[in-house]
Amino acid sequence: MGRILIGTSSWTDHENFYPPGIEARDRIRFYARYFPIVEVNSTYYAIPSRRVVQGWVERTPPGFVFDVKPPRQLTATPEQPGGEAPVPDADLARRFVEALEPLIEAGKLGAITFQFPPSYRNTEEHREYLRLLPELFPGLPLSVEFRRRDWLDPRHRDETLALLREAGLAYTMVDEPQVGVGCVPPIYAVTNPRLAVVRFHGRNAETWYRFTGRTGERFNWEYRPEELQEWTPKLRRAQEEVQEVHVFFNTNYGNQGPRNALLLMDLLGMDHPPLPGLDLPQ
Repeated sequence: MGRILIGTSSWTDHENFYPPGIEARDRIRFYARYFPIVEVNSTYYAIPSRRVVQGWVERTPPGFVFDVKPPRQLTATPEQPGGEAPVPDADLARRFVEALEPLIEAGKLGAITFQFPPSYRNTEEHREYLRLLPELFPGLPLSVEFRRRDWLDPRHRDETLALLREAGLAYTMVDEPQVGVGCVPPIYAVTNPRLAVVRFHGRNAETWYRFTGRTGERFNWEYRPEELQEWTPKLRRAQEEVQEVHVFFNTNYGNQGPRNALLLMDLLGMDHPPLPGLDLPQ
């Protein structure tokens, strides 16, 4: 049986989660008291210094896990309206891995998590780029999330999953609004025996395509127990098929992320310290 690690996307959000007056540098230390894993979003915008990454290592307990997004230049971004494939920049990938070496040496790097936006179409150019990713990051676990439906509609689903299996890439399962082409269905799939990733984006269809303003407003969703129960059999199944299951809540309005994560832990019968002031839905 593999282990399930549940946390949130970023530790810098979550209003009222942290004690008043806590310094920004100590937030990860407080976060790690309650969750064993976190997803790092800031690396998408800039490669951190080794000093910063070493600080993450020092302020988290042994066994804590960081899944890290690669720099935006290595994914197609909303600024590329035509959905052009990113350039397989080996030098940029090398510099990124060098910055992450403190995590790697401490055994705290979980995976490098690629999230491709709705502009990333299912084309042969983009499929070939996916095949090149393991060459950019040899020996490191990689996961891939799609945000465009043509990758996983009934016509292309098997082909896409086969490509990920052949490349050794872990498929990122998602829970998100089902509205238009800029989303994918919540299908279950495991493409690498080492890792499965699940990201919960909420089900706020009204704000799903609202790319301006605060992301917390876009992903504003309080999961109900019955919604998360839809996923508990899938998570148990994944636990039987892979070494680790990484689960992240991207619902970062107020305290939703921590609340949703703890609710899922309760539904799975996982122990966790109580969080004062975070009453969970019944």
